[in-house]
Amino acid sequence: MEHLLAALLDHETCRKRAINMIASENRTSPLVRLMLASDLGHRYSDELYGGSTHARRIIKSCEELLQQLFHVENVLVTPLSGNFAVLAAVLGLTKPGNAVAKVSGADGGYPLNLEAFQRKGKWLHFDHATRSVDMEASRPIVIDDPPALVMLGQSAITHPHPVAEMRKLIDEQSLKCPLVFDGSHVLGLIAGGEFQAPLQQGADVLLGSTHKTFFGPQGGLLLANDKGLFRKIARYGGFTQGSHALVDNMHLHRVGGLAVAALEMLEFGKQYASQVVKNSQALARALHASGIPVKGSAAGFTRSHQVMLDYSQQDAFKIKGKLESVGLITDVLLRLGTSEISRLGMKEPEMKQIASLISGAIREERRGEDLQKEVEELAAAFQTVQYTVDPSAYPTAKALINSYFAF
Repeated sequence: MEHLLAALLDHETCRKRAINMIASENRTSPLVRLMLASDLGHRYSDELYGGSTHARRIIKSCEELLQQLFHVENVLVTPLSGNFAVLAAVLGLTKPGNAVAKVSGADGGYPLNLEAFQRKGKWLHFDHATRSVDMEASRPIVIDDPPALVMLGQSAITHPHPVAEMRKLIDEQSLKCPLVFDGSHVLGLIAGGEFQAPLQQGADVLLGSTHKTFFGPQGGLLLANDKGLFRKIARYGGFTQGSHALVDNMHLHRVGGLAVAALEMLEFGKQYASQVVKNSQALARALHASGIPVKGSAAGFTRSHQVMLDYSQQDAFKIKGKLESVGLITDVLLRLGTSEISRLGMKEPEMKQIASLISGAIREERRGEDLQKEVEELAAAFQTVQYTVDPSAYPTAKALINSYFAF
């Protein structure tokens, strides 16, 4: 037990002293953490189980909040991750032997192992200059031997994808392939009306993760207006009595946390999403000005939460280590994410400071001890989550937080 607690305390201390720029992570609010720490984590929600009435009230509230947030008819909150959401769409909308047209993993697309599920990939052309799908070059990929499914979106995503153009091509050619947008990384920006609006632009399905730019607990989400398509996906991503596929327990405390995050998004999503993009652009410009190579210069660097550094894979591993050694946490793709630091209240001036820290660490222009101290001072100044519901406005929530966290 001592080892476990010591490791937890070390983790908490490390995180408080660091600046987290992992693009696939964020930080939840006290109200979301309340849900995650509650008795919901022990329970099931199906009518087969006694005592589940209030659990179903929470699920219904979550679905209604998400319907309102995304202006959509059908919501599936059961997927345990963005990966499960993608799998549900692939399994529900295609058959073994079918092809899925998407951006390849080599070009920053989600690296789903389609062959493991007896599907095959057809790779859409990705233009590294515009940082988006090249519709003209991708046209024959879609119409010459039509895939069963077209999926836009990426894991390394800095710019919107041509959803409306792809919708027009599918309709003009009378193709019977659904159009899915994987918004795992940009779901919070979509919710805030900042990046693009895939469902309004013609996507049949919007899916993604709920813990990246969307600041909820780790999990997945599926959204669609077409009831027929939704039911096909829900056969795999949801669960019905006596018939389970990918999910048989939705982890009810996660759904409660997602409901709170959706409420926070409804109230503060526009301000948050706008600041995330402003911060990304400020960080990219400052890095570029300092001579650090940033992808997408011809396209304005970024319109999302990601700033992509342009180094070889071999150099990227070394750079990740250099950054982490002074408390700047990122991944081996060198996707610098601004979601969490924006959630903590950092703005454009802090982006210039972070760019200077990154440049100093990569080029070893300053002593590591000095850089680490500056990182710790900056992190200490931004510890409180912003864009969150004030518990004092909700007496019941305030009382619960007091009992759980002694605030």
